[in-house]
Amino acid sequence: MPLDADAIRRGCRGEVTAATQLCGAELGRFKAVAAEDGPLTVACTQQAALFSQVASENNRANSIQFANIRETAGWSGDADRAGPKMAALLAAAAEVAAPAPMVQLESSGVILIYGRDEAAIEAGDLLKEHLDVTVLIAPPAAIAPPRNADYPIAKGRITSVKGHLEHFPTGKNRVGIPKTARVRFKLHAGEGGQHVWPGRFRLIFAKGW
Repeated sequence: MPLDADAIRRGCRGEVTAATQLCGAELGRFKAVAAEDGPLTVACTQQAALFSQVASENNRANSIQFANIRETAGWSGDADRAGPKMAALLAAAAEVAAPAPMVQLESSGVILIYGRDEAAIEAGDLLKEHLDVTVLIAPPAAIAPPRNADYPIAKGRITSVKGHLEHFPTGKNRVGIPKTARVRFKLHAGEGGQHVWPGRFRLIFAKGW
């Protein structure tokens, strides 16, 4: 794999050191750089565990970032011109992502199954003993509901889904509830004549959608 160190240096803000056997014969060079405990990005993900272990044994406090420039840039038909791409990959890896915010979830055991054929009814049958199920069938499907449904089955189309896990305000229109379904919920009109599903529920899409 050709390695254009000069092109990489032009694209990276930090100091760039080139090596060919950093995980083997040149491991001492890595130890020396890692011991400085400054920001460090290593262009090798295959031996990330080894480098992390060696750095820890040498009392390095700061973390090390790793980038894969071999499979993602070096092993290609344009490898001899991949220096700028390698520099971009190293620069991106050096930017430590902020931790994702945590959301506390509380399951109420309520689920809405949205589908267009019998698969939605089958999914409801599988889950009805474990969750509070409601099935919503999108038109123009014409499905004969079970004679004795154990959960509500309605016909309509979801026009919007907002929110997050645990809380999904959902807009629907053209909602119809078969007479054979046992109704255990209420819909109230929202903006533009849509209907809004109250409360909290999980949302799944039946197979075949």
